[in-house]
Amino acid sequence: MHLPDPRFPPLITGHPVNATESAFEVACKRAAAGDLGAADLVWGRSTTRADMALILEPDVPLEKAREIFPLAYTALADSLGALMPPLTTVLLRWPSTLLINGGEAGKLQFAASTQDESEVPDWLVVGVAVELQCTSGEIEPGLDADTTAIFEEGGGDLDRSAMLESFAAHMLTWIHDWQDDGFSSAHSQYIGRLEGHEEPASIRSEDGSTIRGSVLGLSDDMELLVKLESDGTMRALSLAATLDHLQHK
Repeated sequence: MHLPDPRFPPLITGHPVNATESAFEVACKRAAAGDLGAADLVWGRSTTRADMALILEPDVPLEKAREIFPLAYTALADSLGALMPPLTTVLLRWPSTLLINGGEAGKLQFAASTQDESEVPDWLVVGVAVELQCTSGEIEPGLDADTTAIFEEGGGDLDRSAMLESFAAHMLTWIHDWQDDGFSSAHSQYIGRLEGHEEPASIRSEDGSTIRGSVLGLSDDMELLVKLESDGTMRALSLAATLDHLQHK
């Protein structure tokens, strides 16, 4: 199946990679090598997955720049909200799993040139991968309630390029707002789209175990505030530590 290449906003430059390559891994390698930089977006040519990774060069320390990660999910949720049928439920399972109508349909990733929270990163990469359709050899749609894809949830008219274009446009808008107003402008949007916000849910903690509780908000230090269902006490889960454990397990 041939698709036209996506057309990105003027500030973003697209860099395609083969369908078998990971856009996120390529973006990280090329950013570290200095081949790509701010506003370069690596994207995959797969027709069954929307795979993209945006490179940024923030001028703030990592502890502040990490806000780009929840910002990226907010942009993705906005994009899916505009493209998917009405009443489609789009949520994030903390810290990085995309849910569509309750089924896992994608993931987000984050990397930076430094792990020092007080240091300004030379670069950071935020990656987004969304399954458009189930591929051969995988569980047939409808037989596994835990996984799904865009096409199985009524998005059959969408394609890879449309998804990439929409995400890029929404991401630029949120970055502009973030630069002007900080993360406060996106906080309520992000929290309202987290699994566990409306009713208690199982939430991954920093060591990979799960706790059950209700999501209350994010602290200024990018910690998820959770009220435990068992005894009503508060837990603060570090975004940095939870992502690190998940990506290196």
